[in-house]
Amino acid sequence: MIIGAPVETKSNEKKVALTPALANSLINAGHKVLVQKNIGINADFANDSYIRYGANLVDTAQEVYQHSDIIVKINQPQVSEFNLLKDKQIIFAYFDFSVKNDLMQTILTKKITAINYYDIKNRNGNYPIVRIGSEITGKTIIRIASSIIEKYKGGSLLGGATGVEPMYITVLGAGTVGFDAAKTAVALGADVSVLDIEPEKLRKIEKLPGRKIKTFFSNKDNLDKLLPQTDILICAVKRKNKKLPPIIKLLDVRKMKKGSVIIDAGLASNNVVVESLDRTLTFDNHVYEKEGVFHFCCDDIASLSAKTISSAISGILTPYILSFANEQGMIDALKDCSDLTNGIITYDGNITKEYLAEQFDKTVYELSMITGF
Repeated sequence: MIIGAPVETKSNEKKVALTPALANSLINAGHKVLVQKNIGINADFANDSYIRYGANLVDTAQEVYQHSDIIVKINQPQVSEFNLLKDKQIIFAYFDFSVKNDLMQTILTKKITAINYYDIKNRNGNYPIVRIGSEITGKTIIRIASSIIEKYKGGSLLGGATGVEPMYITVLGAGTVGFDAAKTAVALGADVSVLDIEPEKLRKIEKLPGRKIKTFFSNKDNLDKLLPQTDILICAVKRKNKKLPPIIKLLDVRKMKKGSVIIDAGLASNNVVVESLDRTLTFDNHVYEKEGVFHFCCDDIASLSAKTISSAISGILTPYILSFANEQGMIDALKDCSDLTNGIITYDGNITKEYLAEQFDKTVYELSMITGF
């Protein structure tokens, strides 16, 4: 089969799903790989690194879509790509239909099989691509915080030094993002506190080896105690109801020290919990000051570690894409790699997910009718 990857057209996207390593795996399995020139430049994957493994480079996205059986992307096809999609193509990408356009109708009309990274779930009940993105986001946040302090506050080590106290970091939310942010910060010697409403998540934090991370139940009393001493506030809260009022209100921001930093990881999924985080700035300038506190605004923190997350996503995708490419049939591919069943959101002109069928007023198509499981 021919597996292709066009250059991402979404503004400021640096990540790439089909890395040279994935190209190598596919080519070694006897498949042809077609990538658009400069696809990986922003993630430090040069054109030569694809050519070295035998991938074919083409000049335009049109050539990629026209000749490929499987398309491997980061973002769902953008409006400019709708007309390039080929009938019965298989597309791997992050799909999000919260913005209304003709993408779903295009996919259904062309009977495209769409595999959504958000929905791929493994046998352990985990969402591997979502999870790795959250892990990298958590680690990247600490690097961001250090760079903000260096640029705007003269520079301070998170862990301090002999005779110099460490910085105080408060993490709101002990999910994957918060967990990895706290783990990374304490490894650098920072004084870290984590708040969450779930005791099991707090227990997991407390079991980490090494320097102790303080844990608190997330409530107003504990926030009122922690915010005045906080140098860096990391918000990593994921709420199903995104219309709930902010957790960190403007009055809370005013309690923080002048020159402190707030980073809210929820911008990417519209899970913002900081009232004063009221705008996303330009890609080259993510920081603004309000109430004497530096706010970091970026709707894709993981993209700031583009090479790392690209390599991680590509590695997770390898067995999934090989299943489709090697078997050359939906049923055999799903039997070979059952994780994919959860990721498929459309098949043969039908929607296979109930939440999407309701959104588009369609009847849900049960994949079990063709797979038997």
